[in-house]
Amino acid sequence: MRIRYIPFFTENMEEQVRFFTETLKFKVVNKINLYANTTGTVLQSENDDVLIAVNEHREYRGCKNTVILSTDDCLKDYHNLRTEGLVFTKEPHYLPVGLVAEFTDQFDNRFMLLEERNYNDDL
Repeated sequence: MRIRYIPFFTENMEEQVRFFTETLKFKVVNKINLYANTTGTVLQSENDDVLIAVNEHREYRGCKNTVILSTDDCLKDYHNLRTEGLVFTKEPHYLPVGLVAEFTDQFDNRFMLLEERNYNDDL
């Protein structure tokens, strides 16, 4: 697994994106649907090593940021981590961006396993 996106939740998308682009010199590289009924903006750092996903999502406003871990097999990692004793807050479920499962650590930091899927590809 590796970190894929670092999400930020905001009440003002325009202002948050402007902060990243004008102050921190990130560039807008994509739009993404990490959550149902909302589109986020993906920004990339100047040296291309960090991807930020800015979202306006009511459920997560005011929460700590979530670390999104990229995985090739969400179900396999979910079962392996559960076997190791990790308790998930949300079992694997589908979102517009792919298959995800969510958990927290002992300090209430949020993590999401993400198996990205392109639902527009022909099978």
